[in-house]
Amino acid sequence: MKIVGRALREPFAGRAWREAVYCLLGLPLAVLGLAAVLVTCFVCVVGVLSTGVLLPLLPLALAANRGLGAAHRALARVLLHWTTPTPPRPRHPGGLAGLVNRLTDAASWRSVGYLALRFPLGAVQFALGFVWWVYSVSFLLYPLLWQLQGRPRGDATLQFAGLSLDTWPRALLVRAAGAVLLLAWPWVARGPLAVDRQLMLRLLGPSATSLRLAHLAETREHAINEAAATLRRIERDLHDGAQARLVALGMKLDRAERRLDRGDPDQAKALLREARGETREIVRELRELVRGIHPPALDGGLEPALTTLAARAPVPTTVHVAVAARPRAATETLLYFAAAELLTNACKHAEATQVAITVLGQDGSLRLQVTDDGRGGAALPGPEAGPGRGPGSSGLRGLAERARAADGRLRVDSPPGGPTTVTLELDE
Repeated sequence: MKIVGRALREPFAGRAWREAVYCLLGLPLAVLGLAAVLVTCFVCVVGVLSTGVLLPLLPLALAANRGLGAAHRALARVLLHWTTPTPPRPRHPGGLAGLVNRLTDAASWRSVGYLALRFPLGAVQFALGFVWWVYSVSFLLYPLLWQLQGRPRGDATLQFAGLSLDTWPRALLVRAAGAVLLLAWPWVARGPLAVDRQLMLRLLGPSATSLRLAHLAETREHAINEAAATLRRIERDLHDGAQARLVALGMKLDRAERRLDRGDPDQAKALLREARGETREIVRELRELVRGIHPPALDGGLEPALTTLAARAPVPTTVHVAVAARPRAATETLLYFAAAELLTNACKHAEATQVAITVLGQDGSLRLQVTDDGRGGAALPGPEAGPGRGPGSSGLRGLAERARAADGRLRVDSPPGGPTTVTLELDE
């Protein structure tokens, strides 16, 4: 019954009406696209035959094709709610290099291909998505129109296979046919629309290579920024911590030396004891600094390092590691610091009383899963989101960026009230 009810409601749904408008407006846009394709082909052919006289006009023609492709994307986004990413634009340095970049831009030539295919597809969409609807509505209204026209007979009436539909039974049959056509209209129209969707994704969107290059550029920039931030943090910690303590240690040793020269060994011994305590503090700070770069516990493997991390946690934490082979050092470090970040979030923000850390390796991938019984509500903000959206959101965003830099993925499942499960997947 649900299927029947949906079939009866679909011709009157907002989606069907938006698709009809898209099919109507898409035809004149497809005609413009065909004109742009013909102009582009003309410029190419004449430019080659005339030894390049018209070739400087080709970038303008390609830009027009890209613009019409953008218009198609915008129309589909507004009416059909299709989101097609915009391909990157070619760089435009001056001179010959800029001309070559524009002439060899793959996205522009894919737009030409889309517009060439869009014209016949637009005609089919117009016929099945709009003309079909017009005929079905006309058939539904035929008895009324036939009545308003004074029941004309003969050639003035609708005819089918040589039979004039000029009686009430025949007019009602036309209405029944209109109802059937109207019920079938949305499903028939969506066939060419599905083809259009695939063409738009493949020809008007960015290619897999450009997406990969954009991802590599993004991860490279993030890696550079993270490395610079790490160096600044190490420099700040050394300058404000160990370096200041070393200066103070040197001053105490100078004072102890002067006390010895003055024949005051008791004061000198006291200063040396203070210097020895200061030395222990400096060593402790340096160890903490080194642990922030590469935890010594990782020298024994990921499981001992995570076990040590869990033992230091303020809440009971269990660790389970099932990895066939030891991961690479960079992967181990990322997993360790991710677990430390998530454990801190669970204790500080989620008010958890129990945490479980699991690392599984299978099919060439590693999965870190941290689950806590806290209050939940954690969220992974998008790049445009501001700070403070959910507990630990800024830390989760940084962790997600580090995961992307390593071709990984971060997922957060944290309903209000908990529990919270954060999963980090990495490809080895």
